[in-house]
Amino acid sequence: MSEHATWEPPVRGRLNPQTVQAEGVDAPESKDVGIVTPEAKVAAVESPKPQGVRPLKGAMKIECVEIIPSKTVFVFSDADRVLFEAQEDVIAKYIGAFLLVGEALAVIKGRELQRIWNPKLTFDEYCSKKWGFGATYAYRLISGYECVQNLKDQMAPQGVAVFPTNEAQVRPLTSLLPKDQVKAWSQVLKKADGNVTATLVFNIVKGVSAKKSDKTTAGKEASGAGAEAEQKKLNAIAKLVEKALSVKPAKRSIKGLSEVLEKIQGLL
Repeated sequence: MSEHATWEPPVRGRLNPQTVQAEGVDAPESKDVGIVTPEAKVAAVESPKPQGVRPLKGAMKIECVEIIPSKTVFVFSDADRVLFEAQEDVIAKYIGAFLLVGEALAVIKGRELQRIWNPKLTFDEYCSKKWGFGATYAYRLISGYECVQNLKDQMAPQGVAVFPTNEAQVRPLTSLLPKDQVKAWSQVLKKADGNVTATLVFNIVKGVSAKKSDKTTAGKEASGAGAEAEQKKLNAIAKLVEKALSVKPAKRSIKGLSEVLEKIQGLL
């Protein structure tokens, strides 16, 4: 090494801090729907000095990035809240409109009024060409209207004032007979505790249908057993009659015929 040469510390790159989200750090609001994206929390610490060795002049400092778990925070303006309330008002106002549409379709279908618009159209064709929805949806609306109307007719006189308010709630009920619809809705009101949901209605209707199925199965089994017993009686009577007829006329007697009749009467 030349005596005029001077030693220079090696050139090393500095660590670049990374931007991460961190809780508890104020940051400007994002322009997109008020989402706050916190900045990185960066701590600068000096590198430890080795013991017994004099540190070199101009020792470097290391930038350390402390990564802290964070959550995205949503900030809404007053205008957002006004918009939200307005949309909820629309939903609350029109959520029961399916009943009005169902009633209107029921009237048109019942009197074939669609032929006023086009004499050649069936009701199904009318729904598709005039309103753009299929007959399945139309009949579902009609069934929903008829179901709610049945519930009101049967339960309103008893003081019930809560009925299905949307098509999702009433849809499971339409699979039941009118009397079973009333039973199911009564159970819904007992278990709802003021919060009627479509899932609750579905589960209760499923339970009612299962019980009805069990009763029907039991009834069929009992009916089958009864029919089998009756068939056995008829077979026994037929054999008695056949045996009595097999006796030659010359050998027939009142006593013999009386015995046959007594046996038949016993079977009956």
